Amino acid sequence: MWKQLSIVLAISIGLIGCKADELEISIKTNDLISVRNGGSEVAEFEAVFSMVMELDNESRALVNALKNILVKYVYINDFEIKTTDMGFSLTIEGEIPVKRGGSSDAAYFISLEPSDVIDGMTQVQLKTGQKFEQMNSEMMALNIMLAPDAFHPTRFRLRGDNNIEVLAPAVQVDGRDYLMWRGRVGDRLSLSFSGGAYDRTGAGFFFR
Repeated sequence: MWKQLSIVLAISIGLIGCKADELEISIKTNDLISVRNGGSEVAEFEAVFSMVMELDNESRALVNALKNILVKYVYINDFEIKTTDMGFSLTIEGEIPVKRGGSSDAAYFISLEPSDVIDGMTQVQLKTGQKFEQMNSEMMALNIMLAPDAFHPTRFRLRGDNNIEVLAPAVQVDGRDYLMWRGRVGDRLSLSFSGGAYDRTGAGFFFR
């Protein structure tokens, strides 16, 4: 019993209750323009979690139970567990819908809306949708301590031949931190957001 409790506590603290090492979201600039103009697209994501505990049969079974819940709410391409020197890591790859508007029935989505702060720019933001609470409830039913964090440290990777202008607040670009960064994508651009208000609201930026 105590062994099972320790496994649940470790996974709760190290995997679900805490942050991912990083959530990386890749979006093509063509898709941003398509959604801004009324289209519907998807973005690829990869989330990596590090666990400082042994990967035994019981911990693997609990991770698999969480996976069975997750795949009902998020489109998953790959779900990989690897042993490490300190324990094990979990890498999840999949797709997130990108849509125009501030609401969705998906667990997670990327919202594009005309900015009400900066004239002529479109706001891009990671958000939770209606199914997030349902997913959260199922994970809590498995164990009350397994409720997922809504947001994690996030890196947006933008790529494409559309030389769009980007404005990003409180961001890291090429290893440097900026209160406000402004520039153009060119072929590719990486924007990293973490800590502070980003723990409570999804990362995002503006473009035109």
